[in-house]
Amino acid sequence: MKKILLSIAMVAISLGAFAQENSAEGLRWKGIMNNGFWSNWEIGLAGGVNATAWNELGGVDNQRSVGDLGWQIEGNLTKWFNPIVGARLQVTGGKLNSSEDRTSSWVMPHFDGVLNLSNWIGGYREDRVYYAKLFAGFGVSCVNVDTETATGFAATGGLINTFRVCKQLDINLELKATLAPGRDMPAAIASSNIGKYGQIYAATLGVAYRFNKRDWDKAYSQEEVDGYLAAIAALEAGLADAHRNEGKLAERLAAQKAATDQALKDNEALRAELAKRKTSVVSSTALFFNLNSARLLDRAKSSMQILAETIAAAPKDQVFTLVGHADDETGTPEYNQKLSEKRAKAVYDYLVEQGVNKDQLTWKGVGSSQNIFPINSTNRVVIVK
Repeated sequence: MKKILLSIAMVAISLGAFAQENSAEGLRWKGIMNNGFWSNWEIGLAGGVNATAWNELGGVDNQRSVGDLGWQIEGNLTKWFNPIVGARLQVTGGKLNSSEDRTSSWVMPHFDGVLNLSNWIGGYREDRVYYAKLFAGFGVSCVNVDTETATGFAATGGLINTFRVCKQLDINLELKATLAPGRDMPAAIASSNIGKYGQIYAATLGVAYRFNKRDWDKAYSQEEVDGYLAAIAALEAGLADAHRNEGKLAERLAAQKAATDQALKDNEALRAELAKRKTSVVSSTALFFNLNSARLLDRAKSSMQILAETIAAAPKDQVFTLVGHADDETGTPEYNQKLSEKRAKAVYDYLVEQGVNKDQLTWKGVGSSQNIFPINSTNRVVIVK
């Protein structure tokens, strides 16, 4: 008997090691990745009733003898390699009742392969409430363990109806049959006119606790992996381009900052020179306008910023004259006179807004009576004198 039990243990260890090795390589089953060896384990305990049956000499079609009901309890340990395939080690013990209260003690350790039909047919779903599982296996049937033990190999198989209570706990209703040699049945049966085989039918109800990692991870196809790698490569290439552009932009910003710093230094030097000389002479400044418009252009405002600083540095008694003009190719003389006055007044108002002393400013419009530039369109201007 010890040799038989040792053989079963060696088979279980070998299958477990094989499953662990293949899990490490990342086997897939219907889009699900196998977990590691220490994940997806169950331990269970159940109890129920059994009944013995046997064939009279003449063959399995001549079954007409059935014993009375007995009882049994079971403990099992199950490892799932993926949501569909698992292996179970179960130890069953109890009493077999052949007839007329002639009971025999019985122990049977056996190793089973388990197939989850629900996950196989319907696909893996963690929220499924009911699972139908088929199992089949072999083990050692030990009858009359309290007297002269009859020991031999036996095959078993059946259906496990699993009802999921929560993520950790299941309720199992197990229906199974065990086929054992006739000589290894209880003595009251084995000594009768029995055929080659006897059967033990059982129904048990129990609970199973699932521990360690209980769910399953999705397995990605090679196409998905290649797509992810291509996307990562594209992002890395884009990031490299961004780093290169960032370097070029930094160089441009550095050059622009150097030019701006130099311009500020030059402006400060000019201010210092003007303040030192207290000059009362200001070069004429021309501020241009668009056709039929008295609205200040952005480039004219930039020129007036410098003009305002120049006037601020000039002697307080110096007065600057803003003379508005219009070209003589458009509009009537009367219209052009009013337009030139609006242009001069617009410059006057802007300079006052910039803090220029209005007592140092005066303005007037001369219309189109004085074309001071050879190109007629350039006479749309205000001259600061």
